[in-house]
Amino acid sequence: MQSVRLNDIYEAHKDNFEFFLIYVREAHPSDGWQTPQNLYEEVIFEAPTNEDERAEVGNACQIALDLKYPMLIDSIDDDVENKYVASPIRLYVIDGEGIITYVGDEGPRGFDPDSWEDAIKEQITATV
Repeated sequence: MQSVRLNDIYEAHKDNFEFFLIYVREAHPSDGWQTPQNLYEEVIFEAPTNEDERAEVGNACQIALDLKYPMLIDSIDDDVENKYVASPIRLYVIDGEGIITYVGDEGPRGFDPDSWEDAIKEQITATV
């Protein structure tokens, strides 16, 4: 499972790099495009209509996937999603100056934790 790999990367580099998961809009809400896989896994949430609901769904996601790194929640207006085209999943590296140095392809098909980790290692090396 990809979350195990993400946790491994986090554990390997958390002392030298800041990590954040940003939960954006629900990709497969029950009142939208619900997938058979979500039904099978009992991942059934309506699309949040306010920030408290989004935080609740995001926290449930973090717990269900056992993601170890800190989570931030996108605004209900989808500010992060709109600026970074982050849905349903996308990996970034942003340097200390706020410059994006790595943009992963859109997931899940373009999801590549190994190239993301390579970019993290390059960034750590560049700041030492």
